[in-house]
Amino acid sequence: MKLHNMHRIWISLTVLTLSILACIFGTPTPTVPTQVPTQVPPVLTPPIPQNPQPNPISVSRADLIKATVQIYGLFDVNGKLTPKYSGSGTILSSTGLILTNAHVASPASQGEADMEPDALAIALMDQEDKPPVFLYFAKVKAVDGYLDLAVIQITTTMDGANVDPNSLNLPYVQVGNSDELHVGDHINVFGFPGIGGDTITYTDGNVSGFTPEEGLGDRAWIKTDAGIAGGNSGGLAANDAGFIIGVPTLASAGTGGSTTDCRVIQDTNGDGVLDSKDTCIPIGEFINAIRPVNFALPLIDAAQSGHAYASPYGGPSQPTAQGSGSESFGAITWYTAGSDCKMQDQVNAFPSGIPSMAGAFSFSGMTDGEPWAEEWKVNGEVLYSSQYAWNSGSQGDTSTCLYNSQSGMPDGNYHIELYAGQDLKLLTQSDVVVGGGTNSGPSQPSNQGVVTVSGQVVDADSKNPLPGAEVYVLNPGITFDQWKTNNLANADIFSYAKADDQGNYVLPDKLALNVGYSFVVYVDGYSITYGDNLTWTSQDPINYQMDIKMSK
Repeated sequence: MKLHNMHRIWISLTVLTLSILACIFGTPTPTVPTQVPTQVPPVLTPPIPQNPQPNPISVSRADLIKATVQIYGLFDVNGKLTPKYSGSGTILSSTGLILTNAHVASPASQGEADMEPDALAIALMDQEDKPPVFLYFAKVKAVDGYLDLAVIQITTTMDGANVDPNSLNLPYVQVGNSDELHVGDHINVFGFPGIGGDTITYTDGNVSGFTPEEGLGDRAWIKTDAGIAGGNSGGLAANDAGFIIGVPTLASAGTGGSTTDCRVIQDTNGDGVLDSKDTCIPIGEFINAIRPVNFALPLIDAAQSGHAYASPYGGPSQPTAQGSGSESFGAITWYTAGSDCKMQDQVNAFPSGIPSMAGAFSFSGMTDGEPWAEEWKVNGEVLYSSQYAWNSGSQGDTSTCLYNSQSGMPDGNYHIELYAGQDLKLLTQSDVVVGGGTNSGPSQPSNQGVVTVSGQVVDADSKNPLPGAEVYVLNPGITFDQWKTNNLANADIFSYAKADDQGNYVLPDKLALNVGYSFVVYVDGYSITYGDNLTWTSQDPINYQMDIKMSK
């Protein structure tokens, strides 16, 4: 069968946007209307010169500053738009087309649906020693979560009035050719990092080298010693001729985009404690990463022409179609795969240390451009999730793949769910174990090798149901005593359910066969009931009822 392979990279990246906890407090809040404008006129953008030859006459630093914008992600809170994070962007045309990062313009494109803003506010520079002035709203025109790039378009003023883009006459930066960069070339960086205060920040440095990435070639990232920090995301990286050659994206980036020498030394969330909840701060000499502007050219083309953009890398993009309403995905079949995500052997379990895992499935009733999504869990914790625009045709066979470029997939119980359609309905799901075998051959149906546990929690004497009973399942190998010693840490919990009014519960996560789990049940006023190393085998029904009696 012919497969359209879609692969995902699972690596630890430090993106530069300011989150809810990172320095939004103390910044001027833009004056915004209480509702997001709903009617936006179509925007026609004139062609943008791409990859021009270096201009012997350098653009002034003042011109580059005027073309750098600050972007706020705004959320509707009780009818009022409220800023939660900020980033930077670069104006690419006089008509208000802006290049930025995907995690600034559309966090949902990278699996952060809860952080998708209700509106994007755009602030323009007036004076270099003054904060930028919020003047416009913008809409996403093209986004690629895989590349972490997006193009947005100014559409309305802050009071909701429609904007004629041809009347904006904004300062802008021409697009350069990042392939012409060499080690040692000078780079100028402009943006609005949180540590730089309210005004624009300029830093400079050199091209320190290039970092490869699977599927993107040897120049996937530009390494630089130019200082960039949280809030620089999506900003301007320009050469000395004044052309944009990249988008600042990663702080303190090492091999494969991993973060190097980044430590928790500042109370970034203001809770008075230095812990894992605080954002790490790069220390000493470090190298930052810039996404080359040449990767943005297809997005710019799509935004100019008004055509839908679909990532050629299988990454998230902006859905543009509603779908047929009759979408269908078949059962998932598991395969081993290399670091390139090419499928190899069909399996029903994966050995330890595999670099990637692929799931193949058939599909029908699909429409190119409609939304679809996937979510991967390991031991009940979300490992990867994201939403995309479908681009594989109406019917056929395809696959999705997850790989860890650092040290292989961790052992555990994996669960994948695939959704599609305007309402993102669940169409198929499957479970598989990593570290549970080396066998090849035909895979079993998706309900083999796992068990779903449900039951009723009752009083041991009266047999009356106990509403609100809390059922905890701990990660394999963790006993109740160990959990208590670890202060009942959430990280030790594999699955959790709360009983309904009749005392009935259903664990949301399936349990693997031949793996020991500890159960802990708590009801206010009753003694805690627990059992360690409970194990199910192939002799047990896949839908297992376990009633629990509680004593006072």
